[in-house]
Amino acid sequence: MVIFMLKQYLKFVIPSICSMVIFNLYTLVDGIFVAHYEGDTALASINVASPYVTTIFSIGVLFAIGSSTVMSIYRGANEERKMHEVFTMNTISISCVAFCIAILSFLNSHHITEFLGANEDVFDYADTYIKVLSSFSFFYIVSYCFEVLLKADGFPQKSIIGICLGAGTNLILDPLFMGTFNMGIGGAALATGLSQLVTFCFFFYHFAFSHKSHFHFVKANYPWHEYSRILSLGLPDCISEISPGIMITVFNYRINQLLGTDGLVTFTVLMYIYNLVLMVMVGTSQGTQPLVSYYYGKKDKKSVSTFHKYARVLVSCAGVLLFLVVEVFAPNITASFIPKDTANYFSTIAALRQFSFVFLIMGHVVITSGYMVALEEPRKAFVLSISRGILFALLALFICTTLFKENGIWISCTISEIFCLAIALYDLKTQKKI
Repeated sequence: MVIFMLKQYLKFVIPSICSMVIFNLYTLVDGIFVAHYEGDTALASINVASPYVTTIFSIGVLFAIGSSTVMSIYRGANEERKMHEVFTMNTISISCVAFCIAILSFLNSHHITEFLGANEDVFDYADTYIKVLSSFSFFYIVSYCFEVLLKADGFPQKSIIGICLGAGTNLILDPLFMGTFNMGIGGAALATGLSQLVTFCFFFYHFAFSHKSHFHFVKANYPWHEYSRILSLGLPDCISEISPGIMITVFNYRINQLLGTDGLVTFTVLMYIYNLVLMVMVGTSQGTQPLVSYYYGKKDKKSVSTFHKYARVLVSCAGVLLFLVVEVFAPNITASFIPKDTANYFSTIAALRQFSFVFLIMGHVVITSGYMVALEEPRKAFVLSISRGILFALLALFICTTLFKENGIWISCTISEIFCLAIALYDLKTQKKI
């Protein structure tokens, strides 16, 4: 029984982690090629634009996590008709929302760039990147939602195939557009947008035409009242997804004050690594959630508890391993973005090593939030997510930079996560459903 459950867990979680990491590699690959072809200033502009990317992803998460949780519970309770109705309603709703966001973003890219705090060095780069990328934001939002639902549908391996197709497209088109066609940073955005289109087409085909899918489009009087449940369940993960964007925007303002453009370049490198590690933790959470929700719907509390323990062990091991990798290979990581033997190269190595302590803690906070969502305790998950992503992060930044100036920037995230971990442990201790 234990071996069966472990195999079932790994079947869901490993593909989930892989797909989330590969998803994040889109911006990482863009960053490497932009740094190579356009230089440090253009690289910093991608960091300035990244809150826009995390915001449109968060819209997909808002709909995907809530609906997948509700659908998994219905599936566990053998209420398939309700499951199909929620799936159809969710697809229609998120498509309409994504279409509106795409139009508004394209028309207002200049204002978005201003809002994100781009200075005069990076403004034109960031504005171009956002304008091109906004043309594909519909596919960003809907494909991300489909990717989460595909895992809830019981096809986590298929989600990896779709993500790999997109990542492969991006990897081919980036050097083609930026190098051969000399399209600059706009070429990087176009390559990323087209790769999202490829991913969307693959996922849509599964749900629309595959007979193996458990989720089907149906004609019915759709249960719109379910949206209070869906959105409340999706909100904590939405905040977790959007919070790095908010954090980056505020950090960019503060770094610009203390360190200028060189500091923005350093912070860009740190955020690439941070987001990569975060995707490992989010992938663990999203891979665990369908299993917890399914067995929670079946009233099998023992299995729910077992899967949560597996998640705890996994993020603990991953956190330690990734911390050690960054500490040891900080010079190699930095050299991928910044020329060696420059002042900013050495300062970035030092900052990265200070910053990496956050990796030891953050996974436990992320999976606790996801666990509360899977058990339909959105209030606890909401408090934890907003504390982690906004309140404690900004408070720690203010206090640490006041006390330690520029060095406080790199340790503030670790301080924030320590306080969030205390809330997470309290939530687990007071949790009564399991």
